[in-house]
Amino acid sequence: MMKIALIPNMTRQNTPDVTKNVLKELEKLGVTVFLDESFKSCFNVYDFINYCNIENNIENCEIVITVGGDGTFIKSAKISAPKNKPLLCINAGKLAYLAGLESSELSLLADIVRGEFTTEKRMLLTATIIDKNGEILYHSNCLNDAVVSRSGNIRIMNLSINCNDAPLMDYSADGVIVSTPTGSTAYSLSAGGPVIEPQIESMLITPVCCHSFFSRSVVLRPDSVLKITHDNSGEAVLSCDGEEAVIIPDGAIVKIETSDKKAEFIKVKNDTFIDILNKKMSK
Repeated sequence: MMKIALIPNMTRQNTPDVTKNVLKELEKLGVTVFLDESFKSCFNVYDFINYCNIENNIENCEIVITVGGDGTFIKSAKISAPKNKPLLCINAGKLAYLAGLESSELSLLADIVRGEFTTEKRMLLTATIIDKNGEILYHSNCLNDAVVSRSGNIRIMNLSINCNDAPLMDYSADGVIVSTPTGSTAYSLSAGGPVIEPQIESMLITPVCCHSFFSRSVVLRPDSVLKITHDNSGEAVLSCDGEEAVIIPDGAIVKIETSDKKAEFIKVKNDTFIDILNKKMSK
């Protein structure tokens, strides 16, 4: 019997109804569902659900399914990747680049339970804040991007980026985005960056509102190690995948490199990256 970890984002308007429909399909398929205990009052009519601390029980499941949008999927990927668990996103909103299924396609869950699916591995980044004494102050994995930006007073930041301990680029800008190919369709795209096919593993640097003469994005090899410094005394922050920003102390550096972990996406349909891109861009 397949064991599935289910992670719904109940803050989305359509998620409760979509989740109930997902549970109905999974009940018919005879699987065991693990759901966080915080949702017990929402779905207590089902007797095939194991309520638990979901983060501690993902390793006991074969796959992870999220219901929501890209944000829910990204957070779940950071939990599932260290456990080497494949992940499926069911879209409960309007736009979700990372969704493997739409809410109208739940009958395809039967293919997943039968094992009739493929997986696609996506690279992650790690972002670390290191103070001037070499102490690690913050560390996070990123599926989409790591963003160094200003906080507080509105003024230009002067950013210096080293690649493999050699000077790469200096920017006068509102900030800089370092993204994975997966994240190239997110914040980086809105800042003027290119779209990179996910199978082309690389690191993408895109400045935000750049005031320098050279303001183009730069694509680097996946084994690059970046170190970012700034002159925005007391007002620079790091945000990973849009999560709460963390202050970068004066004299600290932000180190960004490819993680040794990968997120594994479940593919049950035959649409290509270009198919998905065209469909989502037209909305």
